[in-house]
Amino acid sequence: MSLTATENSVRHGRVRQPANGVGRLVRRLDRERRRFLHATTPEVPTEQAWRAGVAEGLRLAQLAIRKGV
Repeated sequence: MSLTATENSVRHGRVRQPANGVGRLVRRLDRERRRFLHATTPEVPTEQAWRAGVAEGLRLAQLAIRKGV
């Protein structure tokens, strides 16, 4: 009997912990996300929206890494 990727990572209601070294990546993504959230100079609304989109993408990447996707 073979397990699918989802069945392999989730057993008995528990999510598998990420592999070693992932913590460093998650911390770096968090640092980059915070850097993109705060601008150092006044910006036009288009640039504000772009920065917010980048920050959201980094947040979603962190979430996926933590879940082991």
